[in-house]
Amino acid sequence: MKRTLRALLCAGMTAALLCVPALAAEEAPIPAKQGDFYVMINGEYVTFPDAVPQLKEGRSCLPFAAVFEQLGFPQDGMTWDADTQTVTAVKPDVLYSPSNGGEPQRGDLTVQLTIGSKEIRYWYENDLIAGPHGDRVQVNNTLQSEVAPYISGGRTYIPFGLLADALGYNVGWDSTVGAVLIDDVDAILAANTETYELMDQYQAYNRTFVEKNQKVTGKFAMDMAVSQSAEGSDSDITFNVTGDYDMITAGATALEFDTDMTVDATILMNGADMSAMLTAPDGTSPLPMELGFSMRGDMADGVLYFNLDSQKLTQLAGLDSAAWYKLDMAAIYDEMSALTGMNYKQLMELSAASVEEDFSQLLPSLLENMPLTSVEFTASDYLAALNLLCGDSHFVKSGANYVNTFLNEQGVTGTFTISTNGSQVNGYAMELKSDPSLTGAEMTLSASMKGNKLEMAMDVAASQGQGLETELPAQVDVSMSLTMDGTYQATTQAPATQPPAGATVVDLMEMFGAVEIPTAA
Repeated sequence: MKRTLRALLCAGMTAALLCVPALAAEEAPIPAKQGDFYVMINGEYVTFPDAVPQLKEGRSCLPFAAVFEQLGFPQDGMTWDADTQTVTAVKPDVLYSPSNGGEPQRGDLTVQLTIGSKEIRYWYENDLIAGPHGDRVQVNNTLQSEVAPYISGGRTYIPFGLLADALGYNVGWDSTVGAVLIDDVDAILAANTETYELMDQYQAYNRTFVEKNQKVTGKFAMDMAVSQSAEGSDSDITFNVTGDYDMITAGATALEFDTDMTVDATILMNGADMSAMLTAPDGTSPLPMELGFSMRGDMADGVLYFNLDSQKLTQLAGLDSAAWYKLDMAAIYDEMSALTGMNYKQLMELSAASVEEDFSQLLPSLLENMPLTSVEFTASDYLAALNLLCGDSHFVKSGANYVNTFLNEQGVTGTFTISTNGSQVNGYAMELKSDPSLTGAEMTLSASMKGNKLEMAMDVAASQGQGLETELPAQVDVSMSLTMDGTYQATTQAPATQPPAGATVVDLMEMFGAVEIPTAA
C-alpha cells in the first residue's frame, strides 16, 4: 500500500511545491486487539499490560497512565489524590505558544482531571498574562468533555480525543482497522536528524514569484490518438488542441486566466475520412472550433468563475457564451472535510505557510495538519517520505545541480532536480518515467522552471494488453501528448477576480443540483 502511495502521490509534486509522498518504514504486523479498539502512537501499536481501551457512550476512552507514559509523561510525574479523586500528570520541558501571543517557549505541562467531572484542566509553566492588579497570573485552561473520566478495574480512564487536540497532538481514526491514531509531532521531529537547506533555498526561489504580481504568457498543445482494428476493419481517431494564454497572478491565490484555442479532430474508418459526419444544428461542421476560455477568482475565497466564448460550442451544448459560471471550491472541499481531515480554511492556511515559510519552518505544520485516517500512513510515515523527497541527504551534487532519485522501483523512476547559481536556487525539474518493458505502458511526466521560464510535458502510450485493460476483441492503441510553456514577468497590473460588472453569473452547484459527497465511516 505504501509503495503504491509513493508512486501516485509523488506524481502530484510534478505540478506543486510538495506532494504527500509515501514510503516510510516497513509495515509492522498488526498485533492482537486489546479491548474495543487499537491504539497507535507515533506510528507504533501500544500494548496494555493491565488496562485496555474501552468505548463508553460512543467515545474512545484510554487508560490514563499507560497512554500518558507513551506520550512522554514520566511515571514519577503522575500523582493520585485519593481524597479528591484527582489525578495529575506533569511532562517537563514542553514547547508551547504563550497565551499572550509571544514567541514559543518551553515549560512544564500539567494536566489534571477528577473522576466524575467533565472538566479537564491543563496549564503550561510560566504561561503568564497580566492580572487585574497589575501582577502576572498563571493561565489555566479548561475543557468540557462529553464523557467524564472514570475508574474501571482499578484504572483511570479518560476520553482522550478532546484533550489530545487541545494539547497539540494530531489525532485520527482508522475505521478499517478500528484504531485510534495519536501523533506527538514534537517528539517525532525531536528524533528527526534530516536537514533541509536545499529546500529552504528552493522556497526562497518560489517566493520571488508571489512577492510581486506576475504576468505569464505561453502556449500549450495536446494531441490524442486512438487506433482500433478487428476482423479486417480499422478506425483512427485523432484529437488535438492548440492555444496561447495570458495569466495575471497576485500572491499565491488570486488569478485571471485567458486563452484562445483551436480544437480539431479527425475520424478515419478503413482509411476513409468520416469527419464530415460531425455537424452542428445548422448543418455546418463544428470543427475546427475556435474557443475562448476565461477563468477568474481568488483561491483565498475558494470561488472560481469560468466563461466559454464559442459560437459553435453554444450551438452544440446550449451554453450561454456571455454567461460566467461560478464554482464554489471552498463549499465542495468543506463537504469533503470528513474525508480530507481539514476544512478549506485550514487548507488555505497551510498553503499560505508553504509559500511564506522556509521548508524547515513549514514541516511541523505539515505533520500537525496531516489527516490521520490509516495505520499505514501516520506522521512518522509522512515525515520519512518528505525526507526521502526533500531531505538534503537524498540529493547528489552534479555540477550546478542537485539530483534526488526519490523513486526507482517496479519500472518507474522519479527524479527531483534543484538547479543553483552560486548559493541561490534558480530552477527545478521534476520527472516521472516508466519503463514500458516492465510496466507495459510508456509514460513520461515532467515539469521544470529555470529562471522565469516554465515548461511542462506529458507523454503516454499504451496498447491492449500493454498497460491498457479493455474487454474489446479488437487491438486498441492509445497515445496522448501534452506540452505547455510559460514566461513569468513582474507587473503592476492586478488580476480581475470577479466577472465583469453586470455579467450573468450561473451557479454550477445550483445548475446541476447538490452533489452528494461520501462521508467517513
